Amino acid sequence: MTYVELKKVFFRQKMLPLFLALFTVLLVATGFMFANKKVHIAVDGTTIMISTLHSKPQDVLVQAGVHLDPKDEYRLSTKNLTDGSTIWVYRAVPVTVTYQGKTEVIVTGKPTVGELAESLGMNIENTKLVPDGQNKIEANMFIQAITLTQKEVERDVVERFTVMRQPDSTLEKGVEKVIEEGQDGTKTIFARIHYADGVEVSAEQLSEKIKEPPKPQVVHVGTRDVVDTSRGSMRFNRVMAMEASAYLPTDGSAEGITATGVPARRGIVAVDPDVIPLGTRMYVQGYGLATAADVGGAIVGNRIDLCMENDSEAWRFGRRSVKVYILD
Repeated sequence: MTYVELKKVFFRQKMLPLFLALFTVLLVATGFMFANKKVHIAVDGTTIMISTLHSKPQDVLVQAGVHLDPKDEYRLSTKNLTDGSTIWVYRAVPVTVTYQGKTEVIVTGKPTVGELAESLGMNIENTKLVPDGQNKIEANMFIQAITLTQKEVERDVVERFTVMRQPDSTLEKGVEKVIEEGQDGTKTIFARIHYADGVEVSAEQLSEKIKEPPKPQVVHVGTRDVVDTSRGSMRFNRVMAMEASAYLPTDGSAEGITATGVPARRGIVAVDPDVIPLGTRMYVQGYGLATAADVGGAIVGNRIDLCMENDSEAWRFGRRSVKVYILD
């Protein structure tokens, strides 16, 4: 037998058993170290720390003397029970749940509103929870589960006509004349309607299609601000359509004094001060230049009373519709 062969025999007979013994001791020590775990248990407002060889949370709870009622639940902080894991114990409490028109009291050990909703078979994606699903369950909590649905619809609606205003120097300032009548059109709206427990809460327009376009209304707007009078052209800032009557200086007050204290005479007009302020200069169609300097009990709104020189002139004028130009 050679030296090398003698060496191999010596190793197998003397050293190998020693190595195997050391490996076994190390394996046992390591296994014990990994098997003995320190676990925290959060229960009933306190935290318990326990050393355990168990690998199942429920066995650790039994070891710690933590009793679970049928509806109590627990959650583990890690996927598997390891050294440093925490077991949270959730005691079952009553909560009131309203869902799809029904309200009932449920005793649950679920930690969150969302988990409770899922356990009741609710479709979380189509359900709005109040309070939110992340909220922790508390005793006597009120939970509302609102079913959210949507539907796509199409509706015909009126498309209102627009008004096109165009300046017209042949018309007096303030006067508008419809040249072309407008006409409403129609269009189809494609929308998504959102419902909460069957009640429409919002509408989201997706697109629209014109069925019949609206026809705009064309209006000419007067820009002419000059009126021709016996004293020449005068500039005005607005024109008003009014009902005019006639009176004599001696009507009403025997002294012939107006409300502003000036003598009544031709060219004095009684007005409603809320419509035409006293002191306003004006040109009255068919009468001439005048000043608002008097009032009258029957002169209200778009009515004026023109002072005449005599009965004959007053009778001739009578009562008529006139244009009143408010002068600059």
